[in-house]
Amino acid sequence: MKKHTLLTIFGFAISIVLLYFALKGVAFYEIWATLKKTNPALAFVPLCFIGAAICLSSYKWSIIAGADVKFKETFIAMLIGMFANNVLPARLGEVARGYVLSQKKGFSFTYAFASVALDRFFDLTGLLLLTLLFFPRASLPHAISEAIYVIVGVLLFCVFLIILLSRESFANRLSARFAAIEKSFLSRFAKRLIEVQENLKRIGSPLTIIYLVLISACAWLSMSIALYFVIRALGITSVSFRAIPFVCALLNFGISIPSSPGYVGVYQFLLVYLLSIFGVPKYEGFTISVLYHASWYVPYTVVGFFFSLREHLRVRDIRRFEATDRAIGSSPLS
Repeated sequence: MKKHTLLTIFGFAISIVLLYFALKGVAFYEIWATLKKTNPALAFVPLCFIGAAICLSSYKWSIIAGADVKFKETFIAMLIGMFANNVLPARLGEVARGYVLSQKKGFSFTYAFASVALDRFFDLTGLLLLTLLFFPRASLPHAISEAIYVIVGVLLFCVFLIILLSRESFANRLSARFAAIEKSFLSRFAKRLIEVQENLKRIGSPLTIIYLVLISACAWLSMSIALYFVIRALGITSVSFRAIPFVCALLNFGISIPSSPGYVGVYQFLLVYLLSIFGVPKYEGFTISVLYHASWYVPYTVVGFFFSLREHLRVRDIRRFEATDRAIGSSPLS
C-alpha cells in the first residue's frame, strides 16, 4: 500500500475518532437551541476578517517569493491551495500552490515549494507571537502547558536553522557535502537547500524578517477576530476577547496532525476542548466550531474551485510536475 494511501486512511480514522469525542455527551436539541440565538446582523461579519487574513497572507507570500511576484498571483495560488487542502487527501494544498506559482512564473517546482515552506515558517512565528501576547494569566491544564513548551522549543530550533541557512557559505558547504554522497534523496535535499537559501537571501534583512512576522501575526489576529464575531453572533458572552487569539493559535498548531480533508473532526475536537478551558459548555463549543469552520471552509472552497478551473489545474499534473522535479534534482549539483 502506498504511503499517501496509508496517511489518508490514518487521517480519516483520526478525524472520525476525534469527531466522536467532540460530540460525545452533546444533545442535538442543545446545538439547535444555540443556533436559534444567532444574530443575523453579526453572522456575516467574520467573512470580512477572513478575507483580510487571506489578503495579508497572500501579500506576505509575494514578498517571500520575490520582487517580480505579484499579489494577485500569490492570492490565486493561495486560494487554490486552500481548496486542495479542503477537498483532497494527503494535504496536497501546499504542493498545489507551489505548483500554480511555478507555472505562472516559470520557477522550478523546488524553488516555488521552498517559498511555500518559508511562508509556512513565518505563519508559525506569527502564531507563536500571538500565543505569547495573549497568553492567559489563569493557570492552564498541564497538558496544554507542556504542549506550548514543545512548540516553543521546536520553533526556536527552526529559527536557529533558518539563520544558519541564510548564511550562503554555510548553505553551499552543506549542500556540496550532501550532493557528493551517491544517494539520490540526498542529492535532491542538496538542491532544496540551495533553493531555500536563494529565498532567504532576498529576505535576509532583520527588518524584513520582523515585517513578515508582524504581517503573519496580523493575519492570525484577523482570523481570531472572525472567531470572536462567530461567538458573539451566537449570543455567547462567557469568553472574553483576550482568550480568543490564544485559542486560535493553539487550534492552528493542533490541526497540523493528520486528518481528513478540511480538518473535519480534528477542528471540532480541538476548538471544543480549548474553549472549555475558558468555561464554554461543550454544546456551545461544538456549535461555534461548526460555524467558524464553515465560515472559512465554504468561501475558500468555492473561490479556490473557481480559480482551479480557470487555471486548468489537475491533480495528476501536480504529481507529474513534482516527480519530474525530483528526477532532475536526483543528479549531483554542478
